[in-house]
Parts: sequence; C-alpha cells; structure tokens
Amino acid sequence: ERDILNKNVLKAVGATEKQLNLVKLHEQSKKVLDQEIQNYNLEAQKQRKIIFHLEKERDRYINEASDLTQKVLQYMEDIKVFEMQNFDFKKKISEAESKLKQQQNLYEAVRCDRNLYSKNLIEAQDEIAEMKRKLKIMHHHIDQLKDEIGS
Repeated sequence: ERDILNKNVLKAVGATEKQLNLVKLHEQSKKVLDQEIQNYNLEAQKQRKIIFHLEKERDRYINEASDLTQKVLQYMEDIKVFEMQNFDFKKKISEAESKLKQQQNLYEAVRCDRNLYSKNLIEAQDEIAEMKRKLKIMHHHIDQLKDEIGS
C-alpha cells in the first residue's frame, strides 16, 4: 500500500509540476498577450491621431477647394464682363470706322467740288482779265477815234 501511495504521491507531484509548468506557460502567454494588447492599443491610439490629422487636413483641403472654386467662378464672371465690354468696344470702333469712312467720302466730295469751283474761278478770272484787256483796248481805240475826230 505504501508503494501505491508513493506512486500516487509521485504521480500527484508530477501532475502538480505539470500543472505548475502549464500555469507558468499560461502566465507567460498572458504577459505576452497583455504586452501585445498594450502595443495594439498604442498603435490604435497612433492610428486615431493620424486619422484625426488626416480628417483635419481633408477638411482644410475641402475648404480650400471650395474657396478656389468660388474664385474660379468669380474669374469666369469677370471674363464674361470683359468679353462683353470688349464686344461693346469693338462695336463702337466699327461704328467710328464707319463714320470715319463717311466723313472721308464727304471730305473727298467737298475737295472735288472745291477743285471744280477753283478751276471755274480761275477761268472766270482769266475771262475777266481778258475782258478788261479788251475794254482797255476799246477805250484806247475810242480815244484814238476821238482824237481823229477832234483833229
């Protein structure tokens, strides 16, 4: 019976040692897992910070894009206004060029009339000079005839 008890004690001691080894192994595993959990929690916290900063940056870029879109729309409106002004200026230039052509045509007509009247004036002056010369000759001839009659 003693052998059996010794055997049982040895078995119990072996089982206890086995159980103690298992407990140590589980405690080590628990420490490793706790450390991994802590590392994962730290990593998760870092990731949350990164996500927070990325979301802030995303919002900033969204606002910036919105502002730039507004500026682009404003510039497009400004361009439309400038194009309309440009069209109006071109229309005024066209009207002014048309008026200039009309004035040039009137000027040419007046110049032609002036040249014609100037030519007619010169011809009339020449005729007057010729008539005065003939009148002088006639007066001279009349004076000669008077002299002849008187003598």
